Amino acid sequence: MTFSVYGTGAVGAYYGGRLAERGNTVHFLARSDYRQIKEKGIKVNSPRGDFHLETPSVFQDARRMPPSDVLLISLKTTANKGLREHLMTLVHEKTALVILQNGLGMEEEFQSWFPDNPILGGMCFICARKKEPAVFEHLDYGLITLGTLDKKERPLRDRIGKLMEEAGIPVTLVEDLKEARWRKLLWNIPYNGLSVTLNCNTKAMMENRYSRKIIETLMMEVLEGAATCGCPIGKKAVEKMLHFTEKMTPYEPSMKLDYLSGRPMEIEYMYDRPLQAASDRGCTMKGVSLLRDQLKYIQEQYSKLKPGQ
Repeated sequence: MTFSVYGTGAVGAYYGGRLAERGNTVHFLARSDYRQIKEKGIKVNSPRGDFHLETPSVFQDARRMPPSDVLLISLKTTANKGLREHLMTLVHEKTALVILQNGLGMEEEFQSWFPDNPILGGMCFICARKKEPAVFEHLDYGLITLGTLDKKERPLRDRIGKLMEEAGIPVTLVEDLKEARWRKLLWNIPYNGLSVTLNCNTKAMMENRYSRKIIETLMMEVLEGAATCGCPIGKKAVEKMLHFTEKMTPYEPSMKLDYLSGRPMEIEYMYDRPLQAASDRGCTMKGVSLLRDQLKYIQEQYSKLKPGQ
């Protein structure tokens, strides 16, 4: 199968790079880093083995990219507005779209745009960041959880998952994509938001008893929201997620990096949509709502600053 990566940031560069390293045909769409990638290639430093794609197939304009079997959507959800028009030249009759984004409701949105194409969701449990243009760092983990909106697409899910496994990417195949999205929110909601409001990384959050208490409270609310939406997740998932983060290399989540770089934060898909989904079914996640409002305040104030402030 051939692949295209739409959004060559840390996530797209790592997963697309692993696939290309093992001999798969992979095309990369890069905008801000296009010139550097064209000149230097894609370099990834990783505890699982560094690699350097010296001459990757990279494009700055999606309209110039060749068709592929699988389109990996790895850009931030803040860019989803107007994305459908940009994807029109890339999505062909049998193109499978794999959504490697954080939050809730993306797959349904993409399905409304491309109702005849297979839609898969990929939850990425990875610590990665861009070090400099065309140079990326994979710090820890790397698992992808793959699910489908339509049960009939599970053989396709299995085939894509097998290719990823062969490329050194650990994959877990799930039967319930919606539940998998809520499980990822169990981590994303507390750690992403608190990294901004508390101005700290995962290690600092886990070592302080007050921040840890907030994390556990938020996680319990996410469990309630998930159950209300028909996705019951046992309380043991909280213990597992806390243990998972305790072992993690000290990490600044993507929302913290976006905030520090002056980019919009992924509040809508990561907070607004889960809150609305739970509220529509009679569940109010008060702590999550409060954290969401703090993030919106911070983003609003940040947007008022002049360049350089």
